[in-house]
Amino acid sequence: MSESRQKKVRIKEIDGWTLGTLIDYVYTAEIQVTEENVQLLLPAAGLLQLQEVKRACSEFLSTQLHPTNCLGIRAFADLHACSDLLNLANSYAEQHFSEVMQCEEFLNLGMEQVCSLIASDKLTIPSEEKVFEAVIVWVKHDKDVRQEHMSHLMEHVRLPLLSREYLVQVMVVVGGQAPKAIRSVECYDFEEERWFQVAELPSRRCRAGVVYMGGMVYAVGGFNGSLRVRTVDAYDPVKDEWCCVNSMQDRRSTLGAAVLNGLLYAVGGFDGSTGLATVEAYNSKTNEWFYIAPMNTRRSSVGVGVVGGILYAVGGYDGATRQCLSTVEAYNPHTNEWSYIAEMGTRRSGAGVGVLKGLLYAVGGHDGPLVRKSCEVYDPVSGTWKQVADMNMCRRNAGVCAVSNLLYVIGGDDGSCNLASVEFYNPSTDKWTILPSCMSTGRSYAGQANRTNCLV
Repeated sequence: MSESRQKKVRIKEIDGWTLGTLIDYVYTAEIQVTEENVQLLLPAAGLLQLQEVKRACSEFLSTQLHPTNCLGIRAFADLHACSDLLNLANSYAEQHFSEVMQCEEFLNLGMEQVCSLIASDKLTIPSEEKVFEAVIVWVKHDKDVRQEHMSHLMEHVRLPLLSREYLVQVMVVVGGQAPKAIRSVECYDFEEERWFQVAELPSRRCRAGVVYMGGMVYAVGGFNGSLRVRTVDAYDPVKDEWCCVNSMQDRRSTLGAAVLNGLLYAVGGFDGSTGLATVEAYNSKTNEWFYIAPMNTRRSSVGVGVVGGILYAVGGYDGATRQCLSTVEAYNPHTNEWSYIAEMGTRRSGAGVGVLKGLLYAVGGHDGPLVRKSCEVYDPVSGTWKQVADMNMCRRNAGVCAVSNLLYVIGGDDGSCNLASVEFYNPSTDKWTILPSCMSTGRSYAGQANRTNCLV
């Protein structure tokens, strides 16, 4: 080394106090390691090959491990080749992950470091929900920069281990009339019991079909204020972004939409001149729409639901007889055939249709100028309809969904104005209850879906 021939050697990496302390150690074999000096002593001891001092510093740091500093100590150990300390700090982070993910050091990690940590099979967590929450927290810390990494991060979340009860925590209400077609999208958080806004639709849309499928919320067809459309927008609740997917083959508003066997079905509707009997299905893997067998009856303002692998089209308006319909059809995907089942007790167009505990509910709707508050339920086993308790308010063109064994009916209109209220039905008590919290906007013809936690 050239320094061996020099009378003076300038050591740039070590300050005078640290060098003096280490020289004292060489003569006395004593040194005091503290929180204040350990980050200076350890690299200097490594540079001067004082392995006993370096080991003492590592042992000191191992006693200081805490959820707030373990990731920093891990990075420090890695930088200075302290393998034992590195392993200890990494194990500590894994064992205390639920606390670590709430600390500033975790939020400041790089993407690859987060992936490495959450991919570990040694994480000590009460459930996989903690890993999902950690990803959301990390991305939200710098959302504009980090949301592009979401898909990569989610590869390390074991989604099958997330309970359905955990995932279905948020109800999404998409677009609608208020009184004209709007872009607004509202969500209701069942845990926090509040409504909040998320990313708006790319364009105004009401009378659309809305479903949740494969982690995305789809808004299908509808009316943009001037035209019936065939376009389809998809919302990513993790990124809080909308994107366009392939359009349907037909223009459809007031259609029914449902998911069956991994396919999105668009049923009936109105194309601007006539009611439709046609039905098409969307395969998200190929981004393609294709026709299936048409219904026996043209149906606009139709409600749909899936029970036991069968798709039901309920009521609606056929445009030919100029009457609202009480008929119901069932589609069998194995035979590609529609068949009539028992009629409802009441004609209903614009009814809300939902599925709860293997039963098909038809809620509200109208028959001509008469807007209904009645509700009836179909049992596929007995093949019969029966009346249940009336809602508190008359509603047509409302959204319906089932959450935690309750049936929610969202918005709609009562024949004179759009509604911001929500009510839910408990089949155990046969009673309807108004949700205390209303949407910010009264809206009818809005699409509704349940979805996973989102980034807002």
